[in-house]
Amino acid sequence: MKNTIVTAAMAAVFASVALASAAANAQSKPLAVWQPAPDGEKDPAKRVATTPAPATEVAPQSVTQSQSVGAVEQPYAAAAQVPMLDEENRGGFFVGVQGGKGWVYDDVDQSARAVNAGYRWQAGAVSLVGIELAAGRLDDAEDDGFRYGKVDYSSVGVNARFNFGRDNPLYGLVRAGYWAADIGAFDDTVDGGYFGLGVGVDFNRHFNMSLVYTNHVYFNDHYWSDNEFYYDASRADLLMLGAEVRF
Repeated sequence: MKNTIVTAAMAAVFASVALASAAANAQSKPLAVWQPAPDGEKDPAKRVATTPAPATEVAPQSVTQSQSVGAVEQPYAAAAQVPMLDEENRGGFFVGVQGGKGWVYDDVDQSARAVNAGYRWQAGAVSLVGIELAAGRLDDAEDDGFRYGKVDYSSVGVNARFNFGRDNPLYGLVRAGYWAADIGAFDDTVDGGYFGLGVGVDFNRHFNMSLVYTNHVYFNDHYWSDNEFYYDASRADLLMLGAEVRF
């Protein structure tokens, strides 16, 4: 009986030792959790729809950067191809007509008309310089009972114009040269030089209008000694409004 008790006691001790050892091993090891099967099967209770992983954006970013660089450089390349105003050739032949008033005799208004033609070369972004030929007439007039005959004249000289800015249609005009005239009242011929200033506006590449004052100077004196009449005609002035066509 005693041996049976001892055997049971020893069995109880061994069982306690075995249980303590198992408990110690369980505490020293990490808690095991459920892992999906090797074939990727997930827990049925936690199964969700699978979404594909987003593709890397490295390549699209590099393409976008290259495209943006091209987009930045493209306007400069296009701008370089636009011609500047000073590269445009605005020179060429021109023909003009003018009408207005002239003064050969003091305080005597005479109706005047003229035509001119020539060629201008471009001399800069806003300037044109050229040559011109002109011919005109001052009609006869009457003042205080005196009759003043017509005057026919012609001239050759230079003609230059300067726009007030690269894109401004307004311009200034300068003209100068040699002229000669037949004075009908005295049946005489005079000659000298002329100088003119004016302003104008370009309506387009081929048409403009201008207002020009021109002073003609000559050095002939005319006298009627027997009848005690003389007239010193040393200058003639013209104020003309004109239109011009350019080719």
